[in-house]
Amino acid sequence: MQKRPSFVTIFTATENFHLVKDVGQIPYFMYKTGGYDARLVSYRNGSEYPFLNKEVKGLKLEFIADKGKLWGIELAVLGYLIRNAKDIDVLNLFHFQRAHALYLFIYKLLNPKGKTYIKLDIDIQFFRNYNSFFFSNFNLKNRLLKILANYIIMRCDYFSVETDDAKNHLIKVYPKLKNKLICIPNGVDGEYIKSEADPEEFAKKENIIITVGRIGTEQKNTALLLGAIAQIELDNWKVYILGNIEPAFHEYIDSYFNQFPHLREKVFFTGNISDRKELFEWYKRSKIFCLSSRYEGFPITFPEALYFGNYIITTPVSSAEQITANGAYGCIVNQDPGEYARAVQEAISPGFLNENRYKSTLKYAQNHYDWKFIIPELIKTIQRA
Repeated sequence: MQKRPSFVTIFTATENFHLVKDVGQIPYFMYKTGGYDARLVSYRNGSEYPFLNKEVKGLKLEFIADKGKLWGIELAVLGYLIRNAKDIDVLNLFHFQRAHALYLFIYKLLNPKGKTYIKLDIDIQFFRNYNSFFFSNFNLKNRLLKILANYIIMRCDYFSVETDDAKNHLIKVYPKLKNKLICIPNGVDGEYIKSEADPEEFAKKENIIITVGRIGTEQKNTALLLGAIAQIELDNWKVYILGNIEPAFHEYIDSYFNQFPHLREKVFFTGNISDRKELFEWYKRSKIFCLSSRYEGFPITFPEALYFGNYIITTPVSSAEQITANGAYGCIVNQDPGEYARAVQEAISPGFLNENRYKSTLKYAQNHYDWKFIIPELIKTIQRA
């Protein structure tokens, strides 16, 4: 029997929730769709990883002991590569980090025929603001950092980003990426969703608006959405805000309801929802998904919402144009409560959301944001000569 090629993702911060995000889904679908012997290497960051039993059944999670860092280099990762590089056909890393230069060097030294792939998972707006792979603490005008960036580009066989906009911009900044950079968006496991909460007929969906995330953080900017909702005539619509609430944000919520007491019967906070089936039921019931973030890369909530046919109203984060197909399946608005309110008011107006729009959204999501259709592009890239 022919040995399966091995695909190893190293992401030492893995927690259970990462398994249903790109960190877990890429190696899982390399196993499920591509036939690879896939494993995810991490420190043990939680006592349990229940998603291994169902959501990503078959994916191997290998734990290594945290041995600390030296100049930003994780010694446990270094040791793992020294011991295992020869048996890894494809090494997958996440993000663009200085330590990757050494990891790539060691891997290629011990396994010259092995392939390397870095998923950049980049917020292109953030990158544009700082013009740096190394974010705000560094500046690529620094010659040493330019050398390091070019070294990583030279040593790594393939990179991916989530949007065409990010791909085009990075190639402009780093022309050497031209033949190494591909665009693969984040997606969902359509088969798993269908088994847990198959999308409803449009007529069975309810007049519900939802948002999902870490409520009250600086990034998610929940106050923008709440400020917009206060300006809307909701009529028979309700708003559900799903996710863990930052402790400091409770005071804002109390003040909000004191100022707008009529919204106590319209706006509801569910708290954290860790059960995937329960979360999918909310997507299934709702018609509109709102995102009010100040910045994002490609949040998994986008393809999740779209897969249930939800109309997306979002601020202009990096992936907004891609997920809405330039406004065909959603609306992009600025960080302004009034503008956001007008977009929501239009979306809930009679006839705006209808059977045809819903079916078109479902078809678009199923064809573009299911991992089983996304991963083959990565496999084809890795396997090309």
